Amino acid sequence: MKVKTRLALQFTVLFAGLLLLLLFGIYSLVERNRRISFYDKLEDRAMTVAQFYLAEDNLSEESFKNVLKKYPRSLNQEVIRIYNDQFDPVFIKEDTVRWNKDLLHDIVRNRKLRFSQGNQQVCGIYYADNSGNFLVVASAVDAAGIENMQRLAWIMTFAYLAALIITYIIGRLFAHIALMPINHIIANVQSIRASSLDKRLKVRSGRKDELSQLSTTINQLLEHLEQSFEAQRVFIANASHELRTPITSILGEAEITLLDDRQTNDYKRALRNIIEESDRLNGIIGSLLELAQANMDYNDLQRIPMDELLWEVAEECGQHGRYQMNLNFHTGHLPGSVMMQGHRHLLFIALSNVVKNAIKFSNGKMVTCDLVKKESALIIKIIDRGIGIPPEELHKIFLPFYRSPHAKGFDGHGIGLSLTEKIVRLHNGKIEIFSEVGQGTAFHLTFQQ
Repeated sequence: MKVKTRLALQFTVLFAGLLLLLLFGIYSLVERNRRISFYDKLEDRAMTVAQFYLAEDNLSEESFKNVLKKYPRSLNQEVIRIYNDQFDPVFIKEDTVRWNKDLLHDIVRNRKLRFSQGNQQVCGIYYADNSGNFLVVASAVDAAGIENMQRLAWIMTFAYLAALIITYIIGRLFAHIALMPINHIIANVQSIRASSLDKRLKVRSGRKDELSQLSTTINQLLEHLEQSFEAQRVFIANASHELRTPITSILGEAEITLLDDRQTNDYKRALRNIIEESDRLNGIIGSLLELAQANMDYNDLQRIPMDELLWEVAEECGQHGRYQMNLNFHTGHLPGSVMMQGHRHLLFIALSNVVKNAIKFSNGKMVTCDLVKKESALIIKIIDRGIGIPPEELHKIFLPFYRSPHAKGFDGHGIGLSLTEKIVRLHNGKIEIFSEVGQGTAFHLTFQQ
């Protein structure tokens, strides 16, 4: 079911419920007023009959004439009975309509009684006269009122059904008008292809409604997709270049060596160059595999003592004391008690890449690693006193295969920091970089616990 139809139906159902309550209330109120009005007529009729039979000597001539005028005006299916104190019928004989004594006792006790039996309404009054006390019971059927109520019910039913149909049509119209901007957004999004990710949806300035938020969110998604596609394109181009370079060197070295007969030392030199380029190629492939592994979902999670892990990273990267490393633990806990949920191997790779870079670009200077425990976070600070990173390149260093011109004299493939960034993000962490050219660089890795 389309949203337009669903909205129209929901609006119609809501309106139907409210209109039904309103019509029911009106009908009940009219019916109540009809019954009260007819009871008043019955009471007036009972009083007229009582005065006709009993009050001629008590009323003035003019008043009795009014009684005589009103008396013949009987009601539909009218039945009137008059009883004395002993509940015996007087003036009018009982036939098929008889009232039991319990009912007559109620009239005496309450001085007035109103009730109904089916469509017949009954009113009984206690009439005190100088010739004695009497009970007058009048019953009749309000045929005209009942017919009018039936007619009103039919009118309300047809009006109710017509109102529902009109409401549904109007609801669809308004739903169509309300959804036109969404249909426009859908049409614009459907026109966007992988080759046109630079397109954006129009967002009216100054508007802060849900449609503007939706358009803004879609634009942000398109921005991320465009960046991802661009990063993928750059990655493929750089990976192809990085893989082609050692392969070309290996093939060139082998082809040149095979052109002529050479001395043993020449063959050894060529083989050493081939081994060197093969090692470089193997390193690139290994880095690519690690990068692919970091992009996959990981399930091997465990509780990791981060202080012990950082110590292992420092031992391996520092080559057991060959490079100067300074480890500081600001945790307030015993060694091995600072725990974090994560993938141990991936976290080891992430920390190792940062520490290796710090050692590589420090030219033998001291590298400091700090582990700081806060209320809900672990912060690992890796600080070097190396060449630093220019400000304009800080946002590029996490791109795969990106090598800063500032670091061309150092070995590397440009994959390590990209891999580290992905691993940290997998662990719901973030990386902050503080650097000054010629002074050094500080990497802050923050993990929420």
